Amino acid sequence: MSAYSPLFNTPQDRKLFIIMRISVYSCLCFTAILFLTFFFFDYSSIPQKLLAPPIKSDLVYRGELSSMDGIGYDFKTIDVSPFPKFYELENLPKCDLSMDKSKPNTSPKKLLKGFHGCVDPIFKNHLNPLNATEFSYQICEALEKCDDIAEFKDLTIEEFKNDHEIKWGILPNCKEDNVMVTLGIGHDVKAEVLLYRTLPKTKFYGADPIIEPNLQLYSSFGKFFPFALGDKAGMNRFKVLPNQNQKTRTYTYQDVTTIDLPYFFKNILNLTQIDFLWFDIEGGELTFLDHLHKGKQLDQAGITICQFNIELHPAFFDNGYQVVYDFLNQILKENRFIFLKPMETGKGVYRLFFINVEDQKCVRKYLQ
Repeated sequence: MSAYSPLFNTPQDRKLFIIMRISVYSCLCFTAILFLTFFFFDYSSIPQKLLAPPIKSDLVYRGELSSMDGIGYDFKTIDVSPFPKFYELENLPKCDLSMDKSKPNTSPKKLLKGFHGCVDPIFKNHLNPLNATEFSYQICEALEKCDDIAEFKDLTIEEFKNDHEIKWGILPNCKEDNVMVTLGIGHDVKAEVLLYRTLPKTKFYGADPIIEPNLQLYSSFGKFFPFALGDKAGMNRFKVLPNQNQKTRTYTYQDVTTIDLPYFFKNILNLTQIDFLWFDIEGGELTFLDHLHKGKQLDQAGITICQFNIELHPAFFDNGYQVVYDFLNQILKENRFIFLKPMETGKGVYRLFFINVEDQKCVRKYLQ
């Protein structure tokens, strides 16, 4: 009896049957070989990049990150315990700013006399004959000596330092709530924290168009607002510090939402007096410097500023050198502010500290 099925009666059928059996046996052998290979083979000898499936480079998982992009701000707990100076200030009497003190430490008249006696000749004989650009290049070195005049000896100016700069401030001589505004946070609030640890009865308001990490930093002790300040509301192109550039401190130009300065102070913050104001907005300040003059927008809104630090960036702004030249010369004429602590931070970039010697409440709270 034939070993083949009756279905394969012809030589061609038997040939086809043999081919089918060989194919089945070959598949079974190949499967067995693959199984043994997977079971016994050491894959550690193969480079991992050859085993991994191809993926797009911008989707590669980089492990657990400490910030939104892995190279930005590394958040840490902020110490807000009081400084020793806090206890000294806590023992001050409550403020009564309705009258002058019987024995003031100094007087606006004395400060203005010393200020103009030193600064006016420098402007007249050295700075103003220069063009506006050279004026900004030479102003800090020219004015340094004026910080040491005898009339300023009675001023106690405190240093508030962060990672990249120094802010200056005169602490109150009586006790009441204070207002501090930061325009341009720049991922660094150490100076504000120093002030908070010294004067915790202070309301802090900060604005910066870059939300992270400024929101988390500033919100630990104050109120954060996610926009820039300018001379008018809208969309403007300003130089900003993105979070991913925290370590390199590289500023870039971006279109940001802008609120006009008087509206922010009056309608959003509902302020009439600002005790400490810190400007550092990478050239944006030049759009509203004239607001600080007598009779201008801040006066019209009923806003008084007792003291402010400002970093001026004429190099970052069209016609910026002329704007700063005009601003400082007008300040000299108005006798509202004196300025000191000049510090150059770059070519065409420098800081100044301004003190209000005109407003009675500011004078009585900080200078008497």
